[in-house]
Amino acid sequence: MRQFFLGCLVGGVLMTGMVAMAEKDSLRRSPQQQTYDYFRERQQQLDVQHMRTQMDQQEFDRNSGRKPC
Repeated sequence: MRQFFLGCLVGGVLMTGMVAMAEKDSLRRSPQQQTYDYFRERQQQLDVQHMRTQMDQQEFDRNSGRKPC
């Protein structure tokens, strides 16, 4: 039981340290890098949305009996 609590404590400290390091890294980025990251993330969101739309269309076609050309 003591080892469990010790493991939780050490894990919590490590997670806190990792979050702090990630936050510092994002603060040191140049404005150009931040802009690039924003647009890269936005494009990824658009890609996921497009894939979902395609999957919905394919499911609709399959359920309605349509066959692709």
